[in-house]
Amino acid sequence: MQPGESVTLVPSRFEEWGRRFAAVAARLEALVPEAHVEHMGSTAVPGLPAKDVVDVLVGVAAPDVVPTARRLVAAGFDLEGQRDHHCWLSSSSRARREVVVHVVEHGGRAWDRRVAFRDLLREDAGARRAYLAVKERAASSAHGWDEYTQAKSGVVADLLASDGSSERG
Repeated sequence: MQPGESVTLVPSRFEEWGRRFAAVAARLEALVPEAHVEHMGSTAVPGLPAKDVVDVLVGVAAPDVVPTARRLVAAGFDLEGQRDHHCWLSSSSRARREVVVHVVEHGGRAWDRRVAFRDLLREDAGARRAYLAVKERAASSAHGWDEYTQAKSGVVADLLASDGSSERG
C-alpha cells in the first residue's frame, strides 16, 4: 500500500490467514530460533474482517530487537520503521504487503498489549463488535495505514482498560 491509499477490509479468511501465518512463522523461527512468534491482529481472530495482511509478533530480548530486524532485512524482509524497541517489517515489500512482522521485546509492554488485545478479541464478542465498528469507520475514512491505525488506537486502549489488560501490560 502506498501512502494515502484507502484501507480495504475483507471478510474473514481465518483458515487461509492461519496457513499464511504458519508458513511465515516457520521461516521466522528458522531465521531467529530464539524468538517467540505469535499470530496477532484481526487475522488471528476467527470471523473478524481484516485487511488481507497477516500480522506477526516476534519477541526477543530488548537488546536484540534491532539486530533481529537487521537479520530479517538480510533475509529479504522490507524494514518499514523502528522506534523504542519496536521494528516493523513487511513481506514481500511495503508496496505489496502480505505479512507485517513486528519485532518487540518479549514480555515488554508492546508484546503484552498486543497479545492481550488479540486474546480479548478472541474471547469477547462485545469487544469484537466494538472494535469492528471502529475498524469499519476508520477504513472508510482513513488515507493510508498510519491514519487507519491511529483511528483505532482509542478503542484499543479503552477495550484493554475495561478488560484490565492495560494494568497487566
